[in-house]
Amino acid sequence: MTAASTKRPPRGRTEKPALTGDEPKGWQSALTRLEGAYAVNTIRAYESDFKIFEAWCRREQRDALPATPATVAAFVEAQSKSATPATVSRRRAAIAKIHKLMKLESPVRDEEVNLATRKVFRQKGRRQKQALGLTAPLKAKVLAVCADDLRGLRDRALIAMGYDTLCRRSELVALRVEDFAPEPDGSGTILVRKAKADQYGRGRLAYLSTDTVATLERWLNAADVTAGPIFRRIDDGVLMNGTIIPNTVSDILKRRAKETGLDATTVKRLSGHSLRVGAAQDMAAAGIELVAIMHAGGWRSPEMVMRYIEHMDVRKSGMARMYGAEGRHPPLTSTGD
Repeated sequence: MTAASTKRPPRGRTEKPALTGDEPKGWQSALTRLEGAYAVNTIRAYESDFKIFEAWCRREQRDALPATPATVAAFVEAQSKSATPATVSRRRAAIAKIHKLMKLESPVRDEEVNLATRKVFRQKGRRQKQALGLTAPLKAKVLAVCADDLRGLRDRALIAMGYDTLCRRSELVALRVEDFAPEPDGSGTILVRKAKADQYGRGRLAYLSTDTVATLERWLNAADVTAGPIFRRIDDGVLMNGTIIPNTVSDILKRRAKETGLDATTVKRLSGHSLRVGAAQDMAAAGIELVAIMHAGGWRSPEMVMRYIEHMDVRKSGMARMYGAEGRHPPLTSTGD
């Protein structure tokens, strides 16, 4: 036997041929078992992230299924050059989930992978960029530029309801007419049927102010929408049956913000999450207790709420108060961030 024939494969690789991309996608079939038990967006993320891992394995001549801890650790290190720590963590989760579905031992639990991940976090930090909060003053400006045509009425209702309900994009576009209940005093409620933190679909009731109810009813009456999704597509001024997609929420906010004359940098910081962030910040500024804010937004833990309102908290810190008392900066007010 020659030396070449006894050479062992590099660590993390096997003697089997690398995946070529032509093999049956057994893992994709296994992924369908999650349907109905997980949110559609979660399943899509698992599929997209594992495809990225699979493609990387082909390029590196490594096996994606089953993957070794060394392979996953190398993938984490490679991904850290272009992806955020949050994205790396999400892709790790996808690898673990696919292995579990295929009844294979997960390589992600290995200490080698944990160490590689810790290196990424130490090098790049775990802090994520936060969307600009659409707080009340900015919301008023955006609502004011919405015309009284179908598109303007829809956009105004979407922005007002997104703020009042603190819905995520996917939750907002899924709201239905039959779940809206007006109250005698002019306010109302709406049932948010499913949410990211509500995997079992228990739903939560969200409050709608009198202004928001009036705005919503103007849209529903003008569009003659009596059942089904509240927010519909509009093509060339014509109302369509299909609901808008989550990405449209971001597009609407950016387009309307641009119409107000906001600078490009500020517009860029807006996203579909801005309504949720802004409402949480406004409640905190009004002195609403944390538990009530969590209830309004359907949060299960205070961590994310604290992230949203930390900018306001730092403006009330001891150092900020000292400089304010000395008159070395303007009075403490919410900046809308």
